[in-house]
Amino acid sequence: MFHWFKKRRRKKILSQPVPESWDLHFNRNVRLTWELSPPEVRRLQQIVQVIVAEKNWEGCDGLELTEEMQVTIAAQAGLMLLGVPGFYFDNVKTILVFPQAFSRQASSGSGEGQTHRAGEAWQGGPIVLSWRDTLRGGRDEDDGQNLVIHEFAHALDGLDGEMGGNLMFDNEETSQRWQQVVAQEFADLCRARDRGIRTLLNHYGATNQAEFFAVSSETFFEKPRSLSQQHGELFELLLTYFRVDPRNWQRN
Repeated sequence: MFHWFKKRRRKKILSQPVPESWDLHFNRNVRLTWELSPPEVRRLQQIVQVIVAEKNWEGCDGLELTEEMQVTIAAQAGLMLLGVPGFYFDNVKTILVFPQAFSRQASSGSGEGQTHRAGEAWQGGPIVLSWRDTLRGGRDEDDGQNLVIHEFAHALDGLDGEMGGNLMFDNEETSQRWQQVVAQEFADLCRARDRGIRTLLNHYGATNQAEFFAVSSETFFEKPRSLSQQHGELFELLLTYFRVDPRNWQRN
């Protein structure tokens, strides 16, 4: 019954015309969309329609949410779903947007303190984003860093009930292959970080395997050619997982 209701509601959402202003938001703020094919653009528009309509959007620290903010965030997240029909981050109910990096209370061995974060994702909870960092990530399409993709990758990771970097594939063989490849890649990144060696994958991915997947996802979408050349097995597994090839969206 609930599936039928959701399907009916989404059919109604998708029957609505796409506002002309969305093209401007795509072109200004989501540069990865510049090389999408017309069918991909149409599919992305549909994804954005559903995400904008279904999620609970909240501005924080006095931020007044605008259409531009919602569309920019939804479009960046939507790129991750172009190859996945019928799914719209159903496990994410709320998106909180701060004007810039926000403070969080953190504890360490030396006591309590404040940390500044650009984004967060909680198992069963909201996605939290800095608008300033969201805009920076969307407008620079090939630096390998994208806050929205990073945080929504955590949401995908959490579909199995735990944000631990252990992805669900269509078959057990591929799932096991993912675990093997990630274990080796993660260990390599940890060693490179400890030795101060620059790497294609951001060293933040060496924090744990959940962060490794999020960082790998950013790189997959923003630097797909480099990832395929330097980390071939990892790239092929992400290709299988996302079911899209971002190399087709790159000009160079």
